Amino acid sequence: MAKKNLGDIEDNNKNLGGVSALFNSPLKDTHAKDAKQEILPEEEIVTYPLRLKKSSLKALKILGAQQGITVRDLILTVIEREYEV
Repeated sequence: MAKKNLGDIEDNNKNLGGVSALFNSPLKDTHAKDAKQEILPEEEIVTYPLRLKKSSLKALKILGAQQGITVRDLILTVIEREYEV
């Protein structure tokens, strides 16, 4: 069954918050496709789980918030410096 466009059903009705996200078709985002294409073909990205103590993660989150960068970027920066990768 095709999604129906209900227009702005949420307007002037506080009980229907978020309903349009369920029923209206999403807008096509061409910017997201451009971001995916920026990754070079020879650069493959893999995920790796990292276990940290809660206190260490909390300290990294605070440090990241102070510097305006993510915990992931902090960890990657330290690894690159330490191992000259």
